Amino acid sequence: MIGIGKTTVARIYAKFLHSVGIIGSNEVLEISGATLAYMGPEPLQDKINTIVEEYQGGVLFVDEAYQLTAPHTSVAGRQALDLLLSEMENNIGKLVVIFAGYNKEMQSFFEHNPGLSSRIPYILQFEDFDVIELWTILRDRINKKYGEGRMNIEGGEGGLYMRIATRRLARGRGIRGFGNARSVDNLLSRISERQAKRLDKEKKKGRLLDKQYFCFTKADLIGPDPSEAIHESEAWVKLNGLVGLEAVKQSASSMLEILQVNYKRELEELKPLDLSLNQVFVGSPGTGKTTVAKLYGKIMADLGLLTDGEGMCYRVTPRIY
Repeated sequence: MIGIGKTTVARIYAKFLHSVGIIGSNEVLEISGATLAYMGPEPLQDKINTIVEEYQGGVLFVDEAYQLTAPHTSVAGRQALDLLLSEMENNIGKLVVIFAGYNKEMQSFFEHNPGLSSRIPYILQFEDFDVIELWTILRDRINKKYGEGRMNIEGGEGGLYMRIATRRLARGRGIRGFGNARSVDNLLSRISERQAKRLDKEKKKGRLLDKQYFCFTKADLIGPDPSEAIHESEAWVKLNGLVGLEAVKQSASSMLEILQVNYKRELEELKPLDLSLNQVFVGSPGTGKTTVAKLYGKIMADLGLLTDGEGMCYRVTPRIY
């Protein structure tokens, strides 16, 4: 089944070890490295005691294990790791430990203690899902949430708009923080939110049909066409109504043109042009930087590039010592 992750594999591994009689149960207890780095050995000892004494053997899954030895971590994290290494030695055959984390950060984890490599001889690399796998997960998530084959998808479940949605998602592969199956869940949430907003508009117009509840349109799946959505953006109207700021308005128009070009390129299944949405606003006090920043966030939300334009602007005031 595509879409399973490290925790799921840990549970399968525990069942296997239990089935061949290596450990006394197939129980998997989870704890995060961040928790141990903050609280120290005490919660870890409780879980180990539960596995060893109550279950007579099981698996301890430590997620984000690199937090135990991260530079910002207090001595509590390293104490927890030292305890864990000791308990692994003392409870061979009862305590099985699985550490999980990002590749780069796990390097410092192994450097903490030369004995780690000998105690943990197997390293399994979980590759990011490719485009086809991400599409398969999205399709399966839709069928699970709404019922097998019940949701009518414009263009079909293997159609252009589903492909565009998953290609956009796949651009995050290889970047730290890319959530794979979790990112697919977030994508489906955005699709569902866009559908809900569309249905609400149709309802207010008195044009909502029952069958629309089980339909994902092109706009639901990949967001609105920028050339059409911009005309409905109140923030865009307000930005262009501000006094002066011609350079800012021209920059915003240029960005909009690139967004429109990219939208069309995606529909033609061509690679979009590189575009960063990040901006730097500079100027003297009172020139409108904060106002424009708030409008910018709302415009991005209106174009479907952000889930919410509210709360996107934070002002940082430097202190002079």
